[in-house]
Amino acid sequence: MYEYDEYNPKKKDEYEETEQESIDYSADGMEDEPHVDGESIEMEAEVISGEEYTEEISGEQFSEEEGFSEQESVSEATAEEGAEKAEAFAEETAEAEQEYTGPCVREYHYEEKVKKPKRKQSGNGWKKFIAACLVCSIAGGSAIGVSYSAAQSHFGKETGAKTASTSNTESVSYLTNGLSTVDIVKKVKPSVVSVSTTTTGVTQYMGHFTVPYEAEGAGSGVIFYSDDDKIAIATNNHVIEGANSIYVTLDGDKSVPAKVVGTKSESDLAVLSVSWSDLKKAGVKKVTTATFGDSDDLEVGECVIAIGNAMGMGLSATDGIVSMKEQTINVDGNSLTVLQTSAAINSGNSGGALVNSKGEVIGINTAKYNSSMAEGMGYAIPSNQIKPTVESLLETGTQPQPYIGITGTNASLYNLEVGALVLEVKNNSPAAAAGLQSGDIITQFNGKTIKDMDSLLNAMDSSDIGKKVDLTVVRDNKDKIKLQLTVADKNS
Repeated sequence: MYEYDEYNPKKKDEYEETEQESIDYSADGMEDEPHVDGESIEMEAEVISGEEYTEEISGEQFSEEEGFSEQESVSEATAEEGAEKAEAFAEETAEAEQEYTGPCVREYHYEEKVKKPKRKQSGNGWKKFIAACLVCSIAGGSAIGVSYSAAQSHFGKETGAKTASTSNTESVSYLTNGLSTVDIVKKVKPSVVSVSTTTTGVTQYMGHFTVPYEAEGAGSGVIFYSDDDKIAIATNNHVIEGANSIYVTLDGDKSVPAKVVGTKSESDLAVLSVSWSDLKKAGVKKVTTATFGDSDDLEVGECVIAIGNAMGMGLSATDGIVSMKEQTINVDGNSLTVLQTSAAINSGNSGGALVNSKGEVIGINTAKYNSSMAEGMGYAIPSNQIKPTVESLLETGTQPQPYIGITGTNASLYNLEVGALVLEVKNNSPAAAAGLQSGDIITQFNGKTIKDMDSLLNAMDSSDIGKKVDLTVVRDNKDKIKLQLTVADKNS
């Protein structure tokens, strides 16, 4: 609490001995009258830190032996002037202190106290003079006491209203039913895991040589199910797609192997499982499952928190608002309807939780808009899409997925004929059995023209498993060859 005391004394060499009068100004904690003739005068005033200090001045230093005499120094008019200054200062302070309106502040408390200086008259001029000098030594400021309780940042809706009393104390309070940011993170973070992947393969170098590679990836996941045998984790399909090994990290440093239960690439969702036997070996005794909320209840402008393994450096939290609902984006050739948020979404956040003010997961973070011209555009799959998908995957596993056994890219990237350039042919795959080779350019698949890798994937996904399809390929950038292969199930 800020507290100031003021008087308006004249300089001591201007005082002359006259009739004795006394006026005592008292603010908070300053009700005791001063004492003279060798007794100690003690006044207390609160400072910002909340601590109290005591200033003592001996009455002896103001004795007549020092040559001081008093005249009528502080009049009733001066007291009234001090009161008017106090009121004016209070009004200016109230106008200056404004409520913080950041996007995630929902609780605010402001209290202002204004006390008029008390006037007390007596016939003792020495007391008046000493009290005036004492107040000067303590304050030297304005005759006012103002208390201010700082705003607290919380989520939720405003449930309180402005309240005022008829006294000289005015209180304004904005309350909330939501949790604080700290409470939300503490509640949800134990149900979020870090996901680490390793992928091996070969790539083409300079268009002529194939080079083996091993790549590591990082993502996040959300624990949504647990029984006596295993726990189940929801994540993005693009986080674990093609990975040769997958590990998840719980409790900050306990890493355990995970396996894929099922994936749905068109929804960019996947379910992982971890056995309790592996968890116990790693020292994990219990896990926390997340609570999923209703994403349809979200409103634009509502505060949210993103929790995930950003940049593969461990779990962290960022906050923002819901910027848009039902935004459409493209992920790996699939069109997704997502939530847009201003919460920072970075590499490694994919698969992590987007949380509302109740500590409920209302989205799985999936993508970030990369552009030097835009910032604060992250995307999350809504919880109402996630729940039925991951529950179905957990129960039935991955649905059959067409597969031919190649990795490829757009031929146009190498200034080649339009089509899908085959970079690698998997061993014992339908493509290998059909005689497809690395470097071939697929221009037709099952009667459909192939312009790039996305069009090949779409044509493949629409094929029936076990059915023979015809391919047209360009080999050595000159010969067109007809091939036939049988579409297989990737998950069989």
